[in-house]
Amino acid sequence: MPSCMLFAWLGTIVLLFCGSQLRADESISKNSYEQHIPSARVDLQRYGEGRGGAVLAQAPGRRALHQNAVQSEDVLKTVTSDFTHQAVLTSYLTNKELETYMQGYVRRCGHMARMFSIGQSKEGRRMWALELSNNVGAVEAKPNARFVGNMHGDEPASRQLLLGLAEWLCQYRTTDDRAARIVNDMHLYLVPTANPDGFEHRLRHNLGDVDLNRDFPDSLLLGSTGLHPNGDEQPETLALMEWTTQTHFVASASMHEGAIVANYPWDGSINPNTSYSASPDDAAFRHLASVYANAHLDMHKSQEFPGGITNGAHWYPLSGGMQDWAYVSGQCIELTVELSQNKWPPAEQLPALFKANLPAMLAFPLAAAFSGLRGSVQGRLVPLGGNTTDLDKLLPATINVEGIDHAIQAGVLGDYYRPLAPGTYNVSAVMKGYNAVSTQVTVPSNGAGVLHDFVLPCTTCQHDHGQADTRVAYSGEGSHMQTAVYAVIALAGGGWLLCSLWLWQRARARRWHHARKSRASSV
Repeated sequence: MPSCMLFAWLGTIVLLFCGSQLRADESISKNSYEQHIPSARVDLQRYGEGRGGAVLAQAPGRRALHQNAVQSEDVLKTVTSDFTHQAVLTSYLTNKELETYMQGYVRRCGHMARMFSIGQSKEGRRMWALELSNNVGAVEAKPNARFVGNMHGDEPASRQLLLGLAEWLCQYRTTDDRAARIVNDMHLYLVPTANPDGFEHRLRHNLGDVDLNRDFPDSLLLGSTGLHPNGDEQPETLALMEWTTQTHFVASASMHEGAIVANYPWDGSINPNTSYSASPDDAAFRHLASVYANAHLDMHKSQEFPGGITNGAHWYPLSGGMQDWAYVSGQCIELTVELSQNKWPPAEQLPALFKANLPAMLAFPLAAAFSGLRGSVQGRLVPLGGNTTDLDKLLPATINVEGIDHAIQAGVLGDYYRPLAPGTYNVSAVMKGYNAVSTQVTVPSNGAGVLHDFVLPCTTCQHDHGQADTRVAYSGEGSHMQTAVYAVIALAGGGWLLCSLWLWQRARARRWHHARKSRASSV
């Protein structure tokens, strides 16, 4: 047999094998996809329930580093010294100690922790973050929430309180309902310091002499078209802006000092005097601010701020604050939480501050994510004949609430989380190319929230209409196998072509040789 024939047959065998593997991979990808569809049947407990424990006890023993725990190349592989949880609430860690402590935390709690940098400060210091979840680094149908500390360099208590929260969640994730739900049902991010330079030099501002909480684009001054970076922002501000728009946070709290209160938008106002400036989600903001204040040991007892909460502009108006910008640009319900009457409180006050704020730091992200309206948005193809098909796509649809001029968008896996105060609402899901669907929901006052899945029908949709098919986008490994199959097809096809040309040329030569012999014999 000619060598080219052998080559072609080998290519065909490989092609058949790859085809079988492709079908197997498609089956695996489909199963993986189906496992990540937001379930509408999860039994979600009330956000505020759970057993309390000691404020901080001995953390679990050192564990092997989770393969996804530390993914930044800048994190040292080996930690020379670790700070135990005792140091978290007994002293203020320097920036270098903070970094080393976080590395040690990931080594001990790497099964639920990932350390990464969101950017650099003016002086080149890393702005480190912890992600806490049972599946860190993954894009899942789960809500994202965050705490940002130390935006003002001379307000450092949050640096230690957020590390204390991380330690508490690591220790009680299997014994406290609140800790278990945060770790298992959402992704919580902690940024102990957003202004490491200010802390280093004991300054309110960063090293550019800018108050970072006045450095964000202001929608009231610039309008909706002026919310993107204009080039004048400080590097710390730009890092927070980019991280906010990329991560799709449901809720956030920025931790400060100088009072004891939960502050909510608007901070800005067209009126230069102190006057109430209500955002479209004023009811939801007041509700979630009250969740924090009521869970706090003392905040709700405030004599200065009724109920322990305040509208920002009613307290004092400011322009360029992060919470207003995050709400407009990031669709994120953000509070500014004042932790202490004193700025830079003595280290011996840290345990008491942690004890007072721990219940609130647990209740706030859970309430924002689960006590309002949540669910998924899926598309259903409806053929012209009328017989419906199975659910085909997860849609990043827009969720509108009647009477609230502020829409949110579902995630790339179709999951959505809409913080709402208790009450009855008319809600709609809208996606280009699909029929909008509306429903009425009643959010209860017991914190349980409402779970509702939207199914948007479409009679004219194609697989490439609007958003890409989520199953194809979700499964990256299938595309590699397809590439391999196409390569083998080309290989096998090329072999058959070469063989065909070789056989044709050989047959032609034989005919020519036979004709020549015939002419020679006749002569």
